[in-house]
Amino acid sequence: MKQILACLLLLVFAASAAHAERRVALVIGNSGYEHVTKLTNPDNDAKGMAEKLASLDFEVVTGTDLSLRDMRKTVREFIAKLEGADLALFFYAGHGLQVNGENYLVPIDAQLSSYVDLEFEAMPANLVLNAMEHSTKVNLVFLDACRNNPLAENLARSMGTRSGSVGRGLAKIGSGVGSLISFATQPGNVALDGEGKNSPFTTALLKHLGTPGQDITRDLVMVRRDVLEATKGQQVPWDNSSLTGEVILKQLEMVQPAEPEKPAINPQIELAYWDSIKSAESIAYFETYLNRYPDGQFADIARIRIDELKIRGEAEAARNAKPDTSAEIAFWQSIQNATRPEMYETYLEQYPEGIYAKLARLKISSLEQQAEAAATAAAAAKAAKAAEAANPTPPAQETTVAALTQQETVSTAPPTEIAPSSSRSLSPEELATAMQTELNRLGCSVGRVDGDWGNRSRQALRTFGKEAGVELASLDPDETILDRLKQSTGRVCPLTCGRNQELKNGKCIAVRQETPSKSNEKSTSSKTAQSSGACPADPTDSSRRLVSFNYRQITAVATHPCGRQVVCNKPQSNVHPFKCFWK
Repeated sequence: MKQILACLLLLVFAASAAHAERRVALVIGNSGYEHVTKLTNPDNDAKGMAEKLASLDFEVVTGTDLSLRDMRKTVREFIAKLEGADLALFFYAGHGLQVNGENYLVPIDAQLSSYVDLEFEAMPANLVLNAMEHSTKVNLVFLDACRNNPLAENLARSMGTRSGSVGRGLAKIGSGVGSLISFATQPGNVALDGEGKNSPFTTALLKHLGTPGQDITRDLVMVRRDVLEATKGQQVPWDNSSLTGEVILKQLEMVQPAEPEKPAINPQIELAYWDSIKSAESIAYFETYLNRYPDGQFADIARIRIDELKIRGEAEAARNAKPDTSAEIAFWQSIQNATRPEMYETYLEQYPEGIYAKLARLKISSLEQQAEAAATAAAAAKAAKAAEAANPTPPAQETTVAALTQQETVSTAPPTEIAPSSSRSLSPEELATAMQTELNRLGCSVGRVDGDWGNRSRQALRTFGKEAGVELASLDPDETILDRLKQSTGRVCPLTCGRNQELKNGKCIAVRQETPSKSNEKSTSSKTAQSSGACPADPTDSSRRLVSFNYRQITAVATHPCGRQVVCNKPQSNVHPFKCFWK
């Protein structure tokens, strides 16, 4: 119950303290007047009040025995500090007077010989009060300036018949919302200086202002009681408040309730409890032990067990979260050497973002290109046979490459689409493959498209740069160069014909030799017969160096050294190796 009460009190005090988080005070005391009798108390009143307010967490701007110029300078310094303040306080001790219902604070160099001097030698109290009410929400004003003032008498004499406008003491001041005005005595009355170090009003303020946990209005009730007692009822302090809430200048000091003594720990009970949980696999058991025995015999071991179980749990969670790729790997291994695009398309349907998705797309692209090349080569071979039947040529002079028709179609083929999206970087092998494909499309032959960037590929790229008028910083694969290749259309590199061929109308055709004369016919026939007699039964081995294939060819025709024509098939796999036949 005591703890609950303490918490409630703490909340109340915290709310009150938040009401005056930043406090600023202006304290002025004028005693040493130059043209009238000096006052005894104001200087001491100001010093005592400055110390009091500093102890209550106020930022204090202090001035004593100030001329008009110094008073204005001090007030300006105070007003500058009001920005952002939550509570402002103004205390003044010294001469003050009221004229036509307006209150003025009198500096030490004032003479007030005439009514005109009032505006030039005294400071209106409202100058300070208006600035406070404009800047801060809570304002406290204490004026101990209701003394018998000879300067007011001088001013009244100089005003003659208008002297009735100079009143005794201070005029009543209305307070704005959130403000409290307190005078040493009632408006229109004169306060006493007393016989002590401080005036009766300031003495009571120093005693009761900031009573711990007490509202300011209650403080002023106690001040009023002490002043009445000290002056034997001759002086009654007056205040006018429009505060909207309590203002407590000093909070009660909270006394932390003593914690109840913990019961003594029975080692045998602790040991029995530990034995019952030490082999547990749940963190909760060890946390329960630490809650009951935070400094127990096995506290360190319990913390270690908690760490071990946490690490084990995290590792298990990571294992469960990791996808099982064994099925995908097994599926890929079963199709990785397939020659049909449908197999790779099936893989992509099942694993669109799989480990081998990029490779599968490249495989599909490559197989489709090979199929297109095979179909084109077959059509070219068929056309070549038809042309040969219509225009027979001597066997010894023919070295026609069956893929010439395919070369004719190179310039019209569209740029090759690379399977991976352009936003993903290609691997070195993929980049080399793509560039070889594009170079072959543009007529810059690299031979077989295999992803191996060798001297022939570099020579093809060099030829492309020369023919296209492109300066190449490097002859190695580069994505920027690949983009440039894709942008090119038509044939870029010139068509290069083989031996015994010539270029006509963009085509390589065989060169027809004149028919040998009769005088040489016998010799030629003899040589041909001699060579034919030396032709092997299987021309495969002896024809390997006679033929070459570009990446779209599947067959090639050449003339054997023995004089006969030989047709060779491009090796496709171990099932379909390199093989040549007599035509």
